This record gives sequence, structure tokens and C-alpha cells, in this order.
Amino acid sequence: MLAINVFILGCDIFIWIGGGHPQLVGAMKAANFFVFNLGYLLVALFTAYMVTYIRGKGSAVSDKIVPVITAFCAVAVLLVIISMFNNMFFYFSEKGYFMRSPLHWISQAYPIIIILLDMGIILKHSGKLGVKDTFALLSYGILPAGAMAVQIFINGLALVYPAATVSLLIIYVNIQVEQSKRLREKELELTQNRIAMMLSQIQPHFLYNSLTAIAQMCKKAPDKAGEATIAFANYLRGNLDSLTQKGMVHFDRELRHIKTYLSLEKMRFEENIQIVYSIGATDFMLPSLTIQPIIENAVKHGICKKEGGGTICLETMETAENYIIRVSDDGMGFDTAAFFPDERQHVGIENVRFRLAAQCAGTLKIESHPGGGTKAVVTIPKNK
Repeated sequence: MLAINVFILGCDIFIWIGGGHPQLVGAMKAANFFVFNLGYLLVALFTAYMVTYIRGKGSAVSDKIVPVITAFCAVAVLLVIISMFNNMFFYFSEKGYFMRSPLHWISQAYPIIIILLDMGIILKHSGKLGVKDTFALLSYGILPAGAMAVQIFINGLALVYPAATVSLLIIYVNIQVEQSKRLREKELELTQNRIAMMLSQIQPHFLYNSLTAIAQMCKKAPDKAGEATIAFANYLRGNLDSLTQKGMVHFDRELRHIKTYLSLEKMRFEENIQIVYSIGATDFMLPSLTIQPIIENAVKHGICKKEGGGTICLETMETAENYIIRVSDDGMGFDTAAFFPDERQHVGIENVRFRLAAQCAGTLKIESHPGGGTKAVVTIPKNK
């Protein structure tokens, strides 16, 4: 539609510049033919676009509208063709100027009537369209119709197609904004789906490890198994939301989750695991199940593989711009350049890293070397 309108503007400019040059009358008649008839085509195309757009918003529009308007425009085109021979709408003077005939107003009335009908349809469905879309679509009626009304009474002005250009630009910008909005929604939906998939990978893994720890207690320390079972039941009862939460949670909830997990591991490994908490900041949000998988990796791949066990430290602090969570251990460590020693460990850490970036623009950095323990640092910006 924009391309057609630009072509019409070019023809209109040619007619305006060629006025007073009789030798150009033939070319100006051809240009004038395109100006009128492509204008009717634009009106028909806009009606078809308008109906399609309204239906896309979930509102029903009669199937008869587009064929009726198209037929109406076809009649207008036929009348313009007749006018090329009998001059009933327009003609060119001997000096080469475009002149209006007494019936010129009829050629202008056709698109005005169609546009008014379109505007009525737009207003009828404005509830579904919303204010922004309604205004954008109405602009194609208000601006050109107003320009046509002026042109009927004032000769020498060519306002319709500049007005139509402005209207089409408004509609084009509205389309681009709408498409950008839909793209962002699709990206968010894909992100949420990926997050849900990652959480589904984390949850069974954690539950399996916890139940395995309790099962091992039943063999090694039956008296503690009952206590561990109750603790695990309380964990499930109090933290079920954390297992299914896709959004952000308060750090206090994540901390309770961590302490419950570590209490179960402490029952399993006893003095082989020492836990140090240095909690300097708690009033912030983070994606659910963010820190617990990091600590689980520290237990499984750091402390448990070291003879005699070791210590896990959980520290939180805040700076002017960020909240920082550090998880460190003095376990076996590993060579970060050689990737993670366990593929499942890699998947879990990458899940955490992705969810931090997607939900709060956070980061996860891991430092480790063989025999020297591991330090994981989570940074969460305050302005997100």
C-alpha cells in the first residue's frame, strides 16, 4: 500500500509540474488515470486489510464487506475510464492545466463514502481493537476524507495523497510496534518454557538425592532416619512452591530450602561436612532453585570426593549496585578449562546460569582448580 501511494504521489507531482506544458498533456492524462484508479485500489486494499486485522483481534466481520467495497471501487474505476473520453470528471485545458468538470465531486464522493463505511466498522469493533489500533486505523479515514472534503471546494490543492501517506505511515508504525510486541511475547514464552524444562530437570534430581540419603541412613543410622524423614516431609510441605516456582522468590525462601537440604546431607555425612553461614544480605529476589544446585554440586563433587570431607561456606553481601552470593568449598576442585567432570553437573550449572540471565540479568562465575576447592559467585543487579 505504501508503494502504491508513493507511485500515486509521483504521478500527482508530475501533473502539478507539467501544468502549463501542452506537449505533456498525453503523459499527464496517463498519470491522472493512475492517480484516480490507484486511489480507488488503495481504498479497496485498506478495506481488505482492515477486515483481516479486525478478525485477527478475534472480532467477527461480515464476509460481504470486502466484495461489496471492491465492486463499488470497480464502478468508480469504470466511471474514470469513461471520463477520459467525455470529460465528465476532469479534463486538461489547451494550455495543459488539469481542470475539474462539474461532476468532479462524484469521483471524490466514492472514496469518501467507502472510507466513512470503513470508519463505522472500525468504531463498531473498537472494543476489540483497543485505543491504539482504533486510532491508527481511523487515521486512514479521518486524514484523507478531510483532505477530500477540502479538495471538493477548493481547486488547486492536492492534499489527499499526502494525507493518505501520513495515515499509511501511522498504520505501518503501528504494525511494527505490534509485531515487536508479539516477538517479545514469543521470546518471553520460549524463555519461560525453557526455564520450566530446566526446573523439571533439577527437581527430580534433588528429590532422588534426598531420598537416597534417607535410604542410606536407614542402613547406617536407623534412629536418625525417622528424624530425616520428618525433616524431608516438612521440606516438601513448606517448599513445594519453590519446586514449581518459575518466577523470582525471596532469598529467605531459598535460604530455608538450602538449610533443609544441607541438614539432610549433614545427617548423611555427619562430621565430614561442615557448614558456615555468613549472611549479610537477605532482602532481595532471585530465581527459585538457584543457589541450592550450586551447593549440591559442592557437596557431591567437592566435599564427598575429598578424604575426610570439608567445609562449605555460604556468604551473602550487597554493594551499591549488586547483591552477591558466594558459595565456596575446600573440596577436591577441578580444572575449569577441562569442563565439568560430570555432564549432569554441567547441565545443572548451565540451567542456573541461564535462569539468572533470563530472569534478573544475573551472572554466575565459577573458579576452581584441582585440590584447591571451588568458589561460585552469583551477582544479581539491584536495578533489575
